Formats: sequence, structure tokens, C-alpha cells
Amino acid sequence: MDVRISDGWLRIPAKSGKKSKSVRSPFWFFMMEQKERWEKEDKWDKKKTMEELVQATIPIWKENKADPVFLAPYIEQHREWKMNRMGDLENKYDSLGRSLADIQREAQRVRKKEEDMNKEIEETVIRAGNTVARTSFFVAHFNFLCRTQQDFYIPCEGAVVEFSLEKGVIRCWQEFLSPLDSIPVGYKYKCIQSSRVTHNLTPDFEHYQTDYSKIMASLVQFLGGGDKQPPLYVMPDHVDAADCITQFITNKANSQLDFKIFSLPKLLQELGHYPSIHIAQALMEEDRFSHHAGLGCQFHESLGNPHHCSLSICKRMLFTLSASCSNLYRLHLKPGRHLPPDQVEHNLANKLQLSHISFVTEERINRKVPTPGGVTAMPTEFDPKLMVQRRDSEFCSSKAASNHVSVPATLSVPATPTLSASHVLPMSMGAIPKTTPFKARDIREKAGRSHGGAPAVHGWGDNIRLL
Repeated sequence: MDVRISDGWLRIPAKSGKKSKSVRSPFWFFMMEQKERWEKEDKWDKKKTMEELVQATIPIWKENKADPVFLAPYIEQHREWKMNRMGDLENKYDSLGRSLADIQREAQRVRKKEEDMNKEIEETVIRAGNTVARTSFFVAHFNFLCRTQQDFYIPCEGAVVEFSLEKGVIRCWQEFLSPLDSIPVGYKYKCIQSSRVTHNLTPDFEHYQTDYSKIMASLVQFLGGGDKQPPLYVMPDHVDAADCITQFITNKANSQLDFKIFSLPKLLQELGHYPSIHIAQALMEEDRFSHHAGLGCQFHESLGNPHHCSLSICKRMLFTLSASCSNLYRLHLKPGRHLPPDQVEHNLANKLQLSHISFVTEERINRKVPTPGGVTAMPTEFDPKLMVQRRDSEFCSSKAASNHVSVPATLSVPATPTLSASHVLPMSMGAIPKTTPFKARDIREKAGRSHGGAPAVHGWGDNIRLL
């Protein structure tokens, strides 16, 4: 075939046999489900086209797509269809070498666990009915020394508080949990570094409870006994730590019991009838009682650090929840029950015993922050008048030399005194003070100005006044 440039661009038609990949969105699954329902009810003709089906179902979709309950099954069907298209996931891996099939199974397990948790919380509140204000719930918090690379939380303290909306705080359980042999090699410094700025507990703390059989027995008795334990409510960012530490307790105690860890914001959403869990979580994260004393254990109160105490954290969460539900249930908030106590007793004997306990504290907010401005040490022999005179004479002489004009007699400058080595400002390691003698550039020495008829000057630096 003779092809010339004058023939223009060659147009090669696409192969008609190749089909484009079909894309199925959640709306597609809803549309198919609606079509099947209408066919069973004889409301849809099978001869109609797909375009007509779209036009018939899209108004219903737009009306209900804002409801997450309505969307959930279609999103799940879309996710399953998408994963099935990927083929054999057992032999496909992500960038970290994990099997995509394992990731999918773990994601399904987490979703199912969250769905079961939400369903049980909703059923608990509905089942309580009008007596929900008198129903007891348990809020928990667990402190840990640090988190390892294997996502293990090394325990050090745990607290559980029983409460009801009507009575407020009912009972408290708190214990220092010994890490035993759970600290991996090389993690002790990280434990101390983390404890220094949080709960101040160290791996060598003397008051740890090492018998986990006693810990398990006392905790089960506090929760009411029996084979089925009530759920422990924690904040969402604390679920993994609470799960890990409660599992550690049961393993060390050789117990077959299992603790359920539930979301506290979800409980607040159901108790307070909030439209979204995000509103409930935002209210719980305010922590408006975070700096009240008298809420923590004796150790943290004596140390002056109740903010990071597990017992204090539990009580503050309950106070926040009670305050968020007080208007709905018309609660009479009582100090010590629904609010922090009015008066706090300070025990001097507990503070004196701290000298025999191993703990770490952080004296400054951040030890790497340099010395703040304004506190640089000034030499005791520093004389501001001499520095003003020296700077004043240098300024006048340099200006006269640049303008080739002699200095008038009325502006005579006193002779520059000879400064000894003791009058020289040393280099400071901190911040330079805001007020320095070099800012008094146009100032004349008080005696010299007063003789020349000019107004005298009182003070130096930024605090200069003309007299």
C-alpha cells in the first residue's frame, strides 16, 4: 500500500471485540435490588432498558443516601465485589509483605466487632427504659509504661469506676499493675522517658501488685462476680491499650474470663440521644475537669500529678458524661459524685513518704527548650551610665566625621572613660534581654545635658523619660 504524507494522519480503528470493564457502585447494587423487588410485585417490565431503571430508582436513592444505615449493606456489597475482582488475595501482598486476604479478614473482624458493640450498647439502653438513670455502668482506664513495636502495652496502673446518672460515682477500684517480665530488652529507657512526662511510674516502682490472681479476683468481685462480666467503657483511642492490658491480666491469672471493651462516646450518644457519635466524642474530649485536685490516687495526689492518674481520668470522664446528660434527665449534680469535690484534704504524711519511692518527674515542660528571654544573668559590676557615654560618644564622632561638620560647643561630649575588662559584657548563653544600653542611641549623660540647657534624662533603655 502506497502511503503519502499528503494523505494526513492514519486513523486506526479500535477493536470492536474488546469490552470495557464494568464498574459497579453502591447505587448499582441498590438498583438491582430494587428491580428484583419490583419484578416480584409486578411493578416492573423486564423489557425496559437500563436507562429507564436508572431514572426510576435515582429519586429514591437521593432521598435516602444521607442515612448511613440505608447505605451500609450496599457499601458492603460493593466492597466484596471489588475484592473478588482482585482474584486470589492469598498470594497478593502489600508493601509490608502482608497478605491482602489477611488484611481483608482483619478488617471484616474489626467491623463486625464494632457493629456488635454498637448493637449491644443500643439494646442495653433500650432495655433499661425508664430506669436507665439508675442503671450502673463501669468506666475504665489503664496506664502503660510504653508501647512496643509489636503493639504491646506494658501495664503499670489500672482503674475502674462504677457510676449511674442518678447517683454519680458509686465505687472505685484502682491498682498498680506490675509489668513483671513483659518489658523487652532495650525498652527501659523508653519507659522512663514516657513516664517522666505522664504518670511518673517507673519499672522499679515499689508498690506494684505482682500477684495477678489477687488482681483478677478483686476486679471480678468489683464487677459483680459471675462468669459474664459487664463491659468496660473507655475512650476510642484507648481501646487497644485496654484490650491488651485486660488480656495480659487474664493470661497472668490463668483465667478463662474475657473482658469486653466498649466505646464511652457511643454510650453517651445513646444516653443523651445525640444525633451523631462525633458530637458525643467531642463532648468527652473536652475534659473540662482536667485540673481539679482530689480525684486521683494517694500517690499521684502526693506527687502533685493527678492529671495522668487512671483513677482521676475515670472520674473526670464520668463528670463530663453526667454534665452532658444533666439537662435531659434533670440531674441534681452533687460535688464528689457528679462534680469534683469542693474541698480537698492534703495529707502531709503521704508527701513525706515519697522519698522512699522510685518515680521520675519532669521539672520543666521540655528540657530541650532554651532559657526563656529576660532571665539572662547580668554582671554585677555592669554600669549603664558608662555604656551610654561610650555609645553616645561613638555615635557623635562618627556622624561628625561623615558630615565633615564639627560638633558645636553646646553639644560637647564628655571624654570616653577607659573601660576595664570587668566592664566588658560577657557573651551570654541565654536570650538577650529586651532592654539593652545600646538602644539609648540619642541619649546624653544626665549631668552633661543639664549643663547644656537640654532636658535631663531619667532612666535608660526602653524606660527613658525626659525630665
